Amino acid sequence: MTIRSALPGGRESSAARFSPDRFVLPNGLAVLHQSNPTSPAVSISLRVAAGACLESPETTGLANFCSGMLKRGTTRRSKQEIGEVLDFTGSHLGSSAGRHTAGVGAKARSADFEQMMELVAECALTPSFPAAEVERMRGDLLTVIREDEDDTRQVSMDGLRRLVYAPDHPYAWRLIGNEETVTRHHRDDLAEFHARHFRAHSSVLVIVGAVERDQVMLASERCFNDWPADADEAPGQAAGPFAALQEVPAASPPPNTVRDVSIMPAKAQADIALGHPGIRRADADYYAVAVMNMILGRFAMGGRLGHSVREEQGMAYYTFSTFDASFGPGPFVVRAGVHPDNVDAAVDSIKVELERIRTAAVREEELENATSALIHSLPRALETNEGLATTLHTIEQFDLGLDYLEKYPRLIGAITVDDVLAAARNHIHPGRLGVSIAGPYSEHA
Repeated sequence: MTIRSALPGGRESSAARFSPDRFVLPNGLAVLHQSNPTSPAVSISLRVAAGACLESPETTGLANFCSGMLKRGTTRRSKQEIGEVLDFTGSHLGSSAGRHTAGVGAKARSADFEQMMELVAECALTPSFPAAEVERMRGDLLTVIREDEDDTRQVSMDGLRRLVYAPDHPYAWRLIGNEETVTRHHRDDLAEFHARHFRAHSSVLVIVGAVERDQVMLASERCFNDWPADADEAPGQAAGPFAALQEVPAASPPPNTVRDVSIMPAKAQADIALGHPGIRRADADYYAVAVMNMILGRFAMGGRLGHSVREEQGMAYYTFSTFDASFGPGPFVVRAGVHPDNVDAAVDSIKVELERIRTAAVREEELENATSALIHSLPRALETNEGLATTLHTIEQFDLGLDYLEKYPRLIGAITVDDVLAAARNHIHPGRLGVSIAGPYSEHA
């Protein structure tokens, strides 16, 4: 399928063609491949259902700690030896964890594809968690945690999550953990988390670049066939490799507006995070919410919020809104950076815009601009190997189908003014918000 269908007038994007292959190894590992012969490089990306949502309040940061260790030594090579391979080939290797998945990825020349596939598999399957490297990474993580405690944007968002999610909800805690949990995690904890969650049947491997299907199949089989399937799971089960992540619990907005203020007197700016639990990616009105949010706080310089709060009233340095829809009800958030004297007025102005979009229909012009922006953003995301890989992961994670890019313009283009109004009424709750403020501000001033 060409990307031409995603663009008005039939124009073809620089990505040219989207025609991915998909196959599943006997152990249940799903492999997706997109050829991109115009690129001299290749992107290799392995994602595993091993993110922070599988932690508990007592083990926060464990997934992040574990994933960070994957490239710091394996049963075959030390961190230094891994670095020598990367230096020799000019390749890049990374590992990270999010709220739902963790993974290892590499970017390399196509000529080094086979060697980098081996290294990605080695790091993902056989990390050794060397004790000295564990302590070095612990020190790095504690440094980041302390730096974040001095960052008003981070502090405000952390406060919002605590306000609107229950303490035992996986969306309540920070991905990196906190000083107490990171200090408590030891090598055996990391190894045990890896052994329990890094499984072939709950993983997806995506390869994009100037490599052909047969080469990808052979390399995938050679590097990953020895990854054992879980005896308790059926490889290739219909629910997909991320079936376990469908169990992220529900969450509702608070019964009334609640506030959290972190006073940071040494700062010049206050940051606001305002919102509540939102929707899941699988919700039927996901596309209506996406269009509504584009109008509210994403289009151009921040949609209605940016026009009113930032441009007309001059009360914010920045403002925008997001719906983080995923396996669970990720947060709907409005972010703003303001002068401390403008905090209360900015919050009130944001609430006015939230109420306005849920009580009066948007203009047809706003709808057309928002849908056009969303449709045009998709081809732009496919202009790099990494963008293509991310899109393929999204398609696989949420079972969207390999024809998703062909369907997407129709799904967005079908949204009406009435759909936008219904989405706002159903999913924005101005009287049931969490309001988190961090900076040189006191509500008693």
